[in-house]
Amino acid sequence: MDIYSQIKEHTGKRKVYDIMFFAFLSSFITSLENMFPRPIPYIRIGFSFIIILIILDVFTLKELILLIIIKNTSVALLFAYIFTPTFYLGILGGLSAIIIMKMARSLKNTFSLYGIGVLGSLINNITQLFFLKYIFSIPDISFLVLPIIIISLISGSIVGSLALAFNK
Repeated sequence: MDIYSQIKEHTGKRKVYDIMFFAFLSSFITSLENMFPRPIPYIRIGFSFIIILIILDVFTLKELILLIIIKNTSVALLFAYIFTPTFYLGILGGLSAIIIMKMARSLKNTFSLYGIGVLGSLINNITQLFFLKYIFSIPDISFLVLPIIIISLISGSIVGSLALAFNK
């Protein structure tokens, strides 16, 4: 029996421990990524989604949503941006990405981990742009759409490729 099957069979407290472990792992990777300078402000590759891609089939959507909330909240607490626009954008982008990624993964033999990584990156960033425009009332962000799509394709490709490599 492989590790994925074992984790899927866990219930109760053990399942909570599994979620906490992967949330911690994702938080740790995000924290490391946040410590390095970024060539473009507020833009990062999103290496923590490698963990999400690897465990996408192991957890239910509800469990993955909990994992994303724990991850984003713990990192926001650590870097002191809890309840700021950055925090809300991260949570909303992560939640929308995980929902679409899980839906795409449920379409068997349609998307590989690579494709889901690219899709998740696109959804995450487009959601954040949407909320910048309509919730935080940033006047004109249309000039950001094309660069964000290009960056999403690049970062999603990196994350998807690494997830495929680590998943073997």
